[in-house]
Parts: sequence; C-alpha cells; structure tokens
Amino acid sequence: MVYTSFTEGKPDIVDTGGDVIDTTRENLMALRDAIVMGMLVSWDLSASGGTAKEPTTLLYSKGTERIRATVTWGTSGGSDGGPTSILWEYSADSGSTYDVIGTLSATFDVDGNVTASSWS
Repeated sequence: MVYTSFTEGKPDIVDTGGDVIDTTRENLMALRDAIVMGMLVSWDLSASGGTAKEPTTLLYSKGTERIRATVTWGTSGGSDGGPTSILWEYSADSGSTYDVIGTLSATFDVDGNVTASSWS
C-alpha cells in the first residue's frame, strides 16, 4: 500500500461524489497522522536565533508557504528553559509578509511544570 499524503485543493468543486468522499477521507487521515507526528509531511523545519537548545525562531516551509514560530524562553524560576510564549504566524508569499495566527503563552510552577496556557 502506498501512503497518501495531504493533497492541497482537494476535494474540489469539480469532483464528483465518490471522489469527494475519498479525497476528504484521505486528507483527514493525513491530518491525523500530522497531528500525531507533530509535523505535516513535505514541510521542512529550520531553527535559528538564540541557541541550539533554545532557538528563537522555528520556520516550517513548503513551496511559498511558511509557518513561523517565534519563541520566548523563560530565564528564571520554574520557567527557566521553558517556552513562555510562542507567536505563530503564516505566510503565503515566501515570508515577505506574515499573518498572525495567535500567541500561545504558558505559565510554570517552581518545578518547571506547565500549570496553565492561554491564546491571544
């Protein structure tokens, strides 16, 4: 059996009933697999800025699309070495411009465990 990756643009308005069902099912399974893996097949990842242990930018790319994570790392107490906020952004033009998806912020207890998170 050959694995079916996520197919952009499917289903399409010109597809017929059976094709719509098949491509929708295949794309849902590919999305399920991406969630489990933590990354979508065919998207490359590069890390930059900060240190190797605490990079400030994670850039996922495929063709002209980009998803950028700008990470702020904790520097003291329980948050030391943990990501206290991550700004997520999307670009469809090779990174010339970005649209904000949102910012995920986390709080930590004195032992470094995440105790809460929120989106803004």
